[in-house]
Amino acid sequence: MNTQTTTCNSAPKRRTPWIFRSVGAICAAACLALAACGGTPDPVTVDPPAAKASDPVPPGPPATVLAGLYKGTLDGSPNREFLAMVVPATGKNVQVYGWYYGAADPHLAHLYSGQLELGTLGIASNVSQTWKVSEGIDPNPYLAIANVSNSSLSKLVADLSVSRSSDTKYKLSADGIIAPSYNFNAAPMDLSTSQWNGYWSSKVNTVSGKMVFNANASLNVSDTAWSCFAGAQPLTWTWAPQSTNYFKVTLSLGPITLCQDWQNRRLEGVAVVSRQNGMEQLDMMLLDGTGAGISYRGTR
Repeated sequence: MNTQTTTCNSAPKRRTPWIFRSVGAICAAACLALAACGGTPDPVTVDPPAAKASDPVPPGPPATVLAGLYKGTLDGSPNREFLAMVVPATGKNVQVYGWYYGAADPHLAHLYSGQLELGTLGIASNVSQTWKVSEGIDPNPYLAIANVSNSSLSKLVADLSVSRSSDTKYKLSADGIIAPSYNFNAAPMDLSTSQWNGYWSSKVNTVSGKMVFNANASLNVSDTAWSCFAGAQPLTWTWAPQSTNYFKVTLSLGPITLCQDWQNRRLEGVAVVSRQNGMEQLDMMLLDGTGAGISYRGTR
């Protein structure tokens, strides 16, 4: 007798119902037709993961840094010395004081003053209506515009435009004076018992004279034969050392009848000491609020 054996592996295969085979064929045909007509399926959009608070932020462009004392020339002429002092003002602004020596009288200084707004990548922009140039030719200082590029603690490059009868444009290129000749981060030097020999400059006039600091750092300028210093009422000086290496200076002049330019005026400005040409040099600028003023350069 024949015995028929059945195993689990020999179960008959199920066939796909004909209706599903037909739907699959229709879908495949539709895709082929869409591709033939130039269409493509919409791509799948995947949102990138949100940045974590701990992820590093890409660095921005480096901020422009200007500070200290710079010495150079205007328009590349060695006979046109320009000394610039840059000190903090407010926020991103810095205040610039500039002494320009290029007149027929080698001791006569034209005075530049104004503010720059620090940007990035060596750029600093003109702060409107702050720049004044006092040349002594006109009783009223000229307005000016200054813009800085490619500059740092070691270099100052600026385009200057002075509004005379017509705008006159200059190119300033100056190098930072660095330690040991000058260190803007250092405390100002002690001026007690020091004597400086040099020249005062006022508008179109210069006069030789000494600045002598007594033991308590009070100032005596009696050696200077200048009518503005010859009045009976004493001059009132204030020297205030700053956290960086310069002084804030004020000078109040009394009713000196022989000094029409500065009588009863209060002048404010800065003074700085550096080492140049093998000697210590003191440069001072005092302004009356309009951009006009007096200056002094002395050595010891």
